[in-house]
Amino acid sequence: MRISNGLKIAAIYASVFLGAGFASGRELMVYFTGFGRVGIIGIVLAGVLFAAVGVAVLTICRKNKITNYNEFMGLVFGVRLGTIMEILVVAFLFCLFVAMLAGAGATGREAFGFSFSAGAAIVAGVVFLVLCFGLEGIIKVNLILAPLMLLGGIFIGLFTLFAGTVPAFLSFAGTGRGFGLVWVLSAIVYASYNLVTGIPILAATSKMAATKKDARLGGILGGGIITILGISMALPLFLYQANVINLEIPFLYIITRHGFGFRVFYLSILISAILTTAACNGFAVNEWLKTRGYTNSVKSAAVICILAVALSHIGFSNIVAFVYPLFGFLGLFKIIVILYRGVTA
Repeated sequence: MRISNGLKIAAIYASVFLGAGFASGRELMVYFTGFGRVGIIGIVLAGVLFAAVGVAVLTICRKNKITNYNEFMGLVFGVRLGTIMEILVVAFLFCLFVAMLAGAGATGREAFGFSFSAGAAIVAGVVFLVLCFGLEGIIKVNLILAPLMLLGGIFIGLFTLFAGTVPAFLSFAGTGRGFGLVWVLSAIVYASYNLVTGIPILAATSKMAATKKDARLGGILGGGIITILGISMALPLFLYQANVINLEIPFLYIITRHGFGFRVFYLSILISAILTTAACNGFAVNEWLKTRGYTNSVKSAAVICILAVALSHIGFSNIVAFVYPLFGFLGLFKIIVILYRGVTA
């Protein structure tokens, strides 16, 4: 029972990070593979941060009997600073929702020949329907799609790696950006902005961490799963880096080379990642609005979806490259404080 609880926490924790940016390969190219060989070390470093913060958050919540994000922020940062951080986090959650719709627009255009607007609008419509069912809809979507995303992502990455005609390790030159320690900062920023959304999920699932073993297992395994998945999907990008460097969905180009069946399988993983991440972020924003007096959840969900579709035209690559890092520094501050609290807890 204890191990199963830890595994449940780890699976939920890891699935949070597998959004369109990760599954498309775009995030991996921007923050890791462009630095050459050290990009792989960067993925490991990010995984260690995911594991350490996961254990710290779950330990703090278990020791203080915390079961939600508001209580966690109040304890760690104080009421006033915690409220400010909460508002910034909600802003980032909305930006992630916009990014997922941008990813949907790019996927529809590159994979199916739809217009960008049509792809974004279709996913927004599906998310709206999910939000109409509230928490129950979110749980069902994640139970169905999370295993497909995690296991399918590892399989796709390893298959495309070993099916390549050139050893991936000969293609580790990168773009030359890896000189010095810039790759370290890139890995930290990547982990930081992802943990902005990962920490609320951990706080919400902490009630399953009945023992210290559950807390440690959930955090460490969650970080380990993301590390394995990241390396599995990053290695093939080295093989085709020159061909995919300017593509919004680089993995789509890679997997298409291996036949129609694998293309369909990959697209199912990518679309699942987009839908689950978009639904979770949209739900979080909608729930926050509910606490601020907007009790008509259906109406507020509609407004969120329409506004996000309009803003998605900023472009998926632009959001990943420029908007995400801005929130990375917010996440870095949270990481430092949480790790300190976790060590002293």
